[in-house]
Amino acid sequence: MLHNCGSPCSGNYAIYQPDMLRKIWITWALLVVLVVTVKTSCGQSETYELDPAWTSFDSTYLSDYTDLLTTRLFLLFQNASLLINTPDNNIPKIVYRPNVNVRIGIAGFWKWFGLGLSVDNPFYKIDRNAYGKTTTLDLRVNAYGRKIAGELFVQQYKGFYVSSPERPDGTHYIIPDMRTFSIGIAGYWIYNSKRFSIRAAFIQNEGQKKSAGSLVVRPSFLYYRISSVEGIIPPEIIDIYHIPASNLVTGGKFYSLGLSPGYVYTLVFLRNFYLTAAVFPGIAAQFASYSNERSVYSNFEFAFQLSGRFALGYNSDKWFLGGSVQAGFNEVPDKLNNALFSYDVAQFRLWGGTRFDVFKKKKKNQVFR
Repeated sequence: MLHNCGSPCSGNYAIYQPDMLRKIWITWALLVVLVVTVKTSCGQSETYELDPAWTSFDSTYLSDYTDLLTTRLFLLFQNASLLINTPDNNIPKIVYRPNVNVRIGIAGFWKWFGLGLSVDNPFYKIDRNAYGKTTTLDLRVNAYGRKIAGELFVQQYKGFYVSSPERPDGTHYIIPDMRTFSIGIAGYWIYNSKRFSIRAAFIQNEGQKKSAGSLVVRPSFLYYRISSVEGIIPPEIIDIYHIPASNLVTGGKFYSLGLSPGYVYTLVFLRNFYLTAAVFPGIAAQFASYSNERSVYSNFEFAFQLSGRFALGYNSDKWFLGGSVQAGFNEVPDKLNNALFSYDVAQFRLWGGTRFDVFKKKKKNQVFR
């Protein structure tokens, strides 16, 4: 399972100078999958207009607002956490977090396409003296068809602090040069698309009139990288926990290819209120390459994955508001032999918005000209 590459590939070179051909292959593969997903969603939209069989969703269960411009304001908080297991099971895990801010943004959806922009919330201040400075990059592209949907994300953090344990004086250990980078793509195939809408729950350009659910198959790919020139674990913690050199990880790269058949259900109550729960148990093929001061190691394994997504909101013909929680969609294995660390990002989102028929009005004006 564990392979020591020896001197030819030892040192930090393998971590900090990644293979350019591999990076290019990953980038192009993700672009191809994204284009296929978008094209498929576009094809669905066109097929709805040409084929009555696709258009005939059950109108007693669903309301269609895709011809309207669905707009929203939202608050976004992403709680990224990195956990490192200690050699002694009686000693708590070392927990790392970025000093992230609550973000405020605006988004719009029309047909299958969605686009959003968020910035740091100026009304919520963060204490950089206590928790350090974190710079972030978060890009997301969504393509939601009625039967097939796709999501692409690129995420980067630089600057972490250790939330547990603290120093004896109560202050936090800060690692300003610690970086994480992840890029991934996921698809959704909705089996019961005539009576259940994933768009109604999460982007609100459709409405769920009656309670319904669906089997959803979710393939996914994730690339994740972590690095720190001085080492991920602060020297003071190394001395306190007596951590061996084999656990002093300075960087690593992870690849995960997964398939998760899950189930999504929306409960509709009080006419326009809804509660949606999505659970995706699955399996993933995961490859890891990580280094310490002595050598570079690699690992391959099949692992069980469990992810979830939940939403609660109000969705009428004109106005909507709600919130969602998403966890387990951006993670690496919780135990990779000598690496012994796990990473996950939980996302919390609150939104409110309305819809406009600007595109219909534009068409009417063109007809009368």
